[in-house]
Amino acid sequence: MVESDHFSGFLVETTFSPEKYLDCFFSQLNIPFPSTLEKAVPSRRAEFLAGRGCAHFALSKLEMPVAEIPVGENRQPVLPEGVQASITHANNRAICAATTNSRGLGIDYETTIAEKTAAEIKRNIVNQAEESLLADSGLAMENWLTLAFSIKESLFKALYPQVGKYFDFLDAEIIALSPQQQTLELRILRDLSSGVPSGSTYTGAYQPHQGGILTIVEY
Repeated sequence: MVESDHFSGFLVETTFSPEKYLDCFFSQLNIPFPSTLEKAVPSRRAEFLAGRGCAHFALSKLEMPVAEIPVGENRQPVLPEGVQASITHANNRAICAATTNSRGLGIDYETTIAEKTAAEIKRNIVNQAEESLLADSGLAMENWLTLAFSIKESLFKALYPQVGKYFDFLDAEIIALSPQQQTLELRILRDLSSGVPSGSTYTGAYQPHQGGILTIVEY
């Protein structure tokens, strides 16, 4: 279990070894093998199983166990009514957040983006105002860009069930950052749906975690 002061549910984490993965692990864990994985490489199967394992455990902690968490048409987990959950995996680590106390929830874990890669993709992740704000944080560019990338991933996951479509990193803008509280505020820059119009704001939180960054958006 992972703990966070900015979240009112359960965070479940595991590590996994893709090189040791076997398909029989699905049946051993009583997790159905989805048809979407039939052509997937073993590493993808391993991360999916790890993520679903965390999700099943988190739902059991919420006293809402299920036999299956299906894959939606856009690869999102299909959850029981009244439950919000989000799964992330990177660097052979899987984490699931689950709650019954919010309308939307997104979580993301990222290892630090390499400095060269950060410089190459920066313009696709943040606008000039965000770059100025984040650069003033005192963090190295690769660290604040990893944070921006991750918090926007968490925002997307939190809003997707309500929006029902993909939107871009630059459709949301970080407008405030508090390193002391480890929180950020984001603003939506275009109408995404009737419930998420341009100007909507959301608060996210972050913390260093296992050599990377863990972010969460809950509303």
